[in-house]
Amino acid sequence: MQETDIFAEAIAQAESRLTQKEKRISAYFLARPEAILIETNADIARKLDISPMTLTRFYRKLGFNDSADARSKTIQDTYGPDNYRVDQRFETSFSRPQSEDSQVGLELSHASIEAAFSIRDSELWGDVVERVAHSDAVHVTGFQTMYYLADGFSRRLSYLRDRVHLVDGIDGVYAGLLPAPDEKVTLIMMDVFRYGAHGPVLAKLARERGMEVIIFADEFCDWANGITPYVLRYPAETHFFLAMPQGISTGLNLLLQDVSGKLGKRAKQRVQKLAEAQDHFGLFLD
Repeated sequence: MQETDIFAEAIAQAESRLTQKEKRISAYFLARPEAILIETNADIARKLDISPMTLTRFYRKLGFNDSADARSKTIQDTYGPDNYRVDQRFETSFSRPQSEDSQVGLELSHASIEAAFSIRDSELWGDVVERVAHSDAVHVTGFQTMYYLADGFSRRLSYLRDRVHLVDGIDGVYAGLLPAPDEKVTLIMMDVFRYGAHGPVLAKLARERGMEVIIFADEFCDWANGITPYVLRYPAETHFFLAMPQGISTGLNLLLQDVSGKLGKRAKQRVQKLAEAQDHFGLFLD
């Protein structure tokens, strides 16, 4: 089964009833089936030179309530609810020629990075930077394949500020997340589909303990709703086998950059002291 069969079937059934503009939309989705998953209504409308309302009418003519409904049902058809979705997700990674993937991979990689820079312009991003820069302590954790990102990010963030801790959950109870009275603590979490079972539990526990929770996730993530307002979603890169998510990676790099700017002289002085320590211990060849 291809990733957007349910959507393609809906287009095929409605084809004879589509207006000229709607046929333009259907042609776009048939050429770029991943667009329903990774592009916003505004992006698609701008590319096709149509109004968002025209796009909404298109979805309704296909039998969906709106774009969110179309996207949700496409995700459900592609990735759930059975465990088979894992096999389905990786199936084409072993069978499709590399030449077929190159252009699509390039375009989606660009989309992931562009999404990260777009999020950087949001009010939400400013709030996230403020909390990472000025909390008394920052804890970082990543689940499953995202642990390597959490580890790398926490190490880099510790160059800019003190009291940065990597949380690994090896004790099973996350005992390190016990803030002192009146202490401002921020927990940064990272995960992508299929999400770790500890994620929602840990996020809720952190909030109950008075911590701010920031979540870096792919666009399929819905478990964070209602737990924290600080959820940063990036395009899911399901076309890659065990992807190292470029959107999230770019977002974390931008967060480091903006936190360093927020801390200013304080961060600069800390980096200088760390550089002196590195020289003292002879950590580098030059």
